[in-house]
Amino acid sequence: MNSNSNAQYPQVLLLASRYDLTCDYIVSRLRGRSISYFRLNTEDLGSSRIELDPARRILIVDQNSQRYIVTPEHLRSVLFRRPVFLRDYGESSLSPVDQFARIQWTTFVRNLMLFKEAFWVNDPTATYRAEHKAVQLSVAVDVGFTVPETRVSNSPHPHLLGDHHKDVAIKGLDTVLMRSNDLEMFGFTTFENTKNLEPYAWRTAPATFQAALTNKLDIRVTVVEEYVFAAAITVEGKPVSDDWRLHKRETQFSRLDLPEEIVSRCRTFVKELGLVFGAIDLALCDNEYYFLEINPTGEWAWLVEAARLPIDDAIVESLLKVVLSNGQ
Repeated sequence: MNSNSNAQYPQVLLLASRYDLTCDYIVSRLRGRSISYFRLNTEDLGSSRIELDPARRILIVDQNSQRYIVTPEHLRSVLFRRPVFLRDYGESSLSPVDQFARIQWTTFVRNLMLFKEAFWVNDPTATYRAEHKAVQLSVAVDVGFTVPETRVSNSPHPHLLGDHHKDVAIKGLDTVLMRSNDLEMFGFTTFENTKNLEPYAWRTAPATFQAALTNKLDIRVTVVEEYVFAAAITVEGKPVSDDWRLHKRETQFSRLDLPEEIVSRCRTFVKELGLVFGAIDLALCDNEYYFLEINPTGEWAWLVEAARLPIDDAIVESLLKVVLSNGQ
């Protein structure tokens, strides 16, 4: 391996993907500062020489003729940009060797939780819990959010949500992404009349069924510790009744001031999940703010430009506060 004499000892570790635009924003903010950081992309693990000593908690990475040594003595904060749960979407094009490698490297990244003294954004354990939709809704109710009438079922029927709900929003219990014959298929929220729900058509797998909020304004709220950034989502200046992601090219995002009660509730909710960062989806319907879901590793880069929200600055401030408080 390379000599330790020219090694870097990162104070900030960025665990991300090579294609993660949000991490690019963070790197651009860290450049030029007298902070030692290291971005470790999942795609680069196999081409690097890596050695992890779990007992002494020392990670050595030789990458691009540079050695990085991560130790509890130097590491102060970690940006964790990877979903914790390994989603295997049946990539039949991958060889058994590649499938094995992908699973092992994903697990390796999770094992870096052993750097427990560092400040994590977010801690993988908390991320894993927060990725579960039913858990999210339960905690949201506990902190005072209103949530749509919801059931998780593999046997839906016309009266599943009560007789007064005529339309239902159908979602996957987890992100719906599949691949078949080199084609990628993504599942958006689907809206259906409750009278068309057929129990036997769903027995293969459970889904989330929610009372549809059709007369709504979609709101993306990004929380970074005490900072709360909100953006209204419209298409051609108007709210959309279906999944706004279906209109992505025509979608506009504009900065929105939330009532202080909702701002406080968002902060409390993120803290209750043990998170530092969270991307929350709300819906304003009939003057009521409904909680829909949170993504603990959600995207936000487009909001920096589209809605002029300084989310990148807030995350960098969060990562560096521990570094600066301990001296550089």
